Amino acid sequence: MDETEHMPRYTLTLVDSTGAMEPLILMDDDLKSIAAKLEGRVSAKTRGRRPRGTGGISATPKGYRAYSTVTDPLTGKDHRVSGFGRTRSQAEARLKEKLAEFDRTHRVGYVRPPTVAEWMDHWLTDVCKPRLKPRTWGTYASVIANNIVPSIGAVRLDELKPAHFRRMERYVMDEQGKSSGTAGSAWRTLHKALEDAVLEGVIERNPAVKGTAPRVALKERAALTPDQAADLIAAETDDAWRLMWMLAFMTGMRQGERLGLTEDELRRDGGRLIILVEWQAQHLTKREVEGLPKGVECTPLGNGMYRTRPKTEKGRRAIPLPEALADQLLAYIERHGVNGDGLVFHDDEGLPLTGSVKRRRWYRALDRVGLGHEYVPHSARHTTATILNGLATVCWTGS
Repeated sequence: MDETEHMPRYTLTLVDSTGAMEPLILMDDDLKSIAAKLEGRVSAKTRGRRPRGTGGISATPKGYRAYSTVTDPLTGKDHRVSGFGRTRSQAEARLKEKLAEFDRTHRVGYVRPPTVAEWMDHWLTDVCKPRLKPRTWGTYASVIANNIVPSIGAVRLDELKPAHFRRMERYVMDEQGKSSGTAGSAWRTLHKALEDAVLEGVIERNPAVKGTAPRVALKERAALTPDQAADLIAAETDDAWRLMWMLAFMTGMRQGERLGLTEDELRRDGGRLIILVEWQAQHLTKREVEGLPKGVECTPLGNGMYRTRPKTEKGRRAIPLPEALADQLLAYIERHGVNGDGLVFHDDEGLPLTGSVKRRRWYRALDRVGLGHEYVPHSARHTTATILNGLATVCWTGS
């Protein structure tokens, strides 16, 4: 008996172009053969391809772009998700973050590129706030609210043209009557925000690259001459403020560094007294303090002043003190002591001195020696540079 009589048989009905039907009887071996051929064809077509949705990585003029494809669960449409970075690992990490965000929210980012106002709001809150000092963040917020959003806030990021940047410049200078420096600050802030929009994958390229930054008129800041600085110090009647002016003119220390000077920052190096700048005292509002990122060191000192780290790592530095200044500083600490937070300069109640008090004392000191109020406290750093340049010239020429 033929063994095939007991094997399973399958009937496949074929329909030709005329509609006529013809049965086709298939055996198990026939089906296996057909399946093998189909599998071979599929493998040949897909061999060497990435699995759907795995994406890839490519180089860009400013780094790398990692990308992947996801499917919007609401529309069923595929969307390309990209992560940008200056290195491959940064791009891949950014893509991973975006894919994780998609898994959590099932949102595929912006349906359309956001307007300038929408993006600047997101940029301030989610991009800048975690990484900026409160004062810097506040400056950005002010520039955006007063200069950028009122002029071009309704324009979409992908539609920005050089004309829009010129419109913003005219708004700041002509309509608001602000300086070219303010216009330049607005342009730099917007440029940075757009650069981050590229890194976030919101737009492909920074439209500010095609624009031209406002030409900033250089305004020379008035600074005291070394002789005028010496007269101001000699005429000061208060020990604390005399030392404050000496530190300003002879070391170039910033206001916050002097107001926040602690006894612990005074060190000996080879027998010479130095100031190891590690802290500064800043006046912060309640909102600024509440908006500080986690991990930022910020200690209340009183009078609205807070102890924070210098703005950058370069701000943490060692400053050697001239012998005369070192002697007077140590003698002052011995007479007046430091307050509970270790501050060298404080009032009779042990509270820190503030920037507003310092400004009043500064202008009073100028009046005492007959100098005008065009000299701002920060100009003392320019005087320091003049003194140091003069010393360098003397050392070089031997005169």
